[in-house]
Amino acid sequence: MWLSRERGSVVLLGAALVAFLAVTHLSYNLYAVLGLAALVVVLLAFLPGGRVPRWAVSVAALLSLAALLLKPPIENVVTTPWLNVGIAVGAVTAAVVAVLPWLPARWWWVGLVLLGVGYALVILGGRPLIDVWIILRDSAGGLVSGLNPYEMRFPDVPPGQTDNCFNYLPATFLLTAPAQWLFGDVRWLETGYLFGACALLGWHTRRWPLALLIGVLPGTLFVVQQSWTEPLLLLGLVAGYVLIERGHANWAIVPLALALATKQHLVVLIPLLAFWPRFGWRRVLATFGCAALVCLPWVIADPGRFRTCTADFYLLTPLIGRSVSLYQLIPGALGTVVVVAVLALAYWLVVRSKAGFLLGAGVVLAAFDLVNKQTFLNQWVFAAELLVAGLVVISTTPVGDTRDPVPE
Repeated sequence: MWLSRERGSVVLLGAALVAFLAVTHLSYNLYAVLGLAALVVVLLAFLPGGRVPRWAVSVAALLSLAALLLKPPIENVVTTPWLNVGIAVGAVTAAVVAVLPWLPARWWWVGLVLLGVGYALVILGGRPLIDVWIILRDSAGGLVSGLNPYEMRFPDVPPGQTDNCFNYLPATFLLTAPAQWLFGDVRWLETGYLFGACALLGWHTRRWPLALLIGVLPGTLFVVQQSWTEPLLLLGLVAGYVLIERGHANWAIVPLALALATKQHLVVLIPLLAFWPRFGWRRVLATFGCAALVCLPWVIADPGRFRTCTADFYLLTPLIGRSVSLYQLIPGALGTVVVVAVLALAYWLVVRSKAGFLLGAGVVLAAFDLVNKQTFLNQWVFAAELLVAGLVVISTTPVGDTRDPVPE
């Protein structure tokens, strides 16, 4: 069967379509959510991915170009003239990535340079009207003044958004504050993490067209512009993967722990870490312990406030009607049961298929996003990025062997 032979193509195009649906439906839409549900089922059914042909990379890049033209990042931002230039460069970058698989390998640098220029222009293109950017900006200033971000209020946040809690884990402000102090905008470091993840995977695998595709997926420029924090997670997981595959498994604990200490929902990946070749439970425990140590000073400083902002905020907040997930269709009493059951199925299929950590993480997070109470564009795009990152790695292994390669 053709589909059986083209597993890599199916997974790649499925990932691009996940991001496409998310960016073209920023709020809840039943048909979009049903489409995402169908794509998650496809991703689960076609694991592992296998090799990715050139035509599939080109089609995915052109889909990214179409998404950028249909839904450019011009909403929720106070624009400057640089924004349109940045969008144009982003469109050219997607077109270049579509062509790169058919060009000599030495031209990879063109796509990488364009990627960085487009990101920079989008940052210069406007100030986002979103709570996360203001919260990170003010937290950076608060740290200099000796304030606890979890005890701060954020009066400049637009009405109706979160202004009374820093609702992420501490590594989020620790890893972004230097950009605010040095360059006046946390997005410079956030974007550097995204750019770094693409460059690191390209350097590690030499599969530059597929690695650069991560940076042009639908919604990526919007993530850059709006200051969402998933780039920190992406680089943490990619760096951990590369360190392990290059024989430095103990050092991989550092980026993985920082990723875990950045956003709470990454805890769903801990079971996968235990099944990752050459990592195992001892390093999982060390990773979790290091992440806990990053959080510990703020837990000690004000345990009640830390719990309120990082746990109660998500667990006790009523269902948000614009969440792009199936959670709204699940009877309230069954919410937790469904989430656990879906995650258990995803774990079983990923481990059984030997899909590898990055691809497996993308599938698990996509399954979680589908049934999560609060799922938005940035979470879906992050899952798609991990799926493509997993395919970058798989495409470097021999045909028929889709496990994470073990270095000699």
